Amino acid sequence: MDKRENIRSQVRTARQQLEPSTVKTVSAAVQRETLNLEEWHSAENICCYLAMPVEIQTGIIITKCRAEGKQLFVPAYLKTLRKYIPAFFDQDNEIRLGKFNILEPVNPKWIKAQKIDLVFVPGLAFDRHGGRLGHGGGYYDQLLAQEVLLSACKVGLAFDFQMFNRLPLRTDDVPMDVIVTESAVHRCH
Repeated sequence: MDKRENIRSQVRTARQQLEPSTVKTVSAAVQRETLNLEEWHSAENICCYLAMPVEIQTGIIITKCRAEGKQLFVPAYLKTLRKYIPAFFDQDNEIRLGKFNILEPVNPKWIKAQKIDLVFVPGLAFDRHGGRLGHGGGYYDQLLAQEVLLSACKVGLAFDFQMFNRLPLRTDDVPMDVIVTESAVHRCH
């Protein structure tokens, strides 16, 4: 097993041991911190993942987006292109488990060349230099490399145990600009 797979395995094991109450408490702290970011205040169009049970939850961010009148988008899988694309997400959207058991809208409303200002990104591991390690399929890196997201501020949301000093990265791994954990806001680059 290579170093990337060892890290993935280590973090998956740690995440599976999390109590739901810990996920809820830490997620609330991380989300409150993200709402203090200058990038949040200046953003009009935001892309945010729909969290799985062992990820930093995003419900507070989504609710605040709607309360402040920000345009909200979520990643949804487009079968014809075999990749994730930002889809408009309003309160009326029903969600379901989609490709790879990732939550997404039942009937995605695809965006048309709208620039995203801020994107919240899940991951298995992050480093203090902006490195991010996902599940290994490259789907999020493909999403983040799309033109509508190229200039977006990329914010990784993570538990402290998901932070590493330096990850073994590949050239196609898209770096984060900021990583927020329960104990710190890491500004990268």
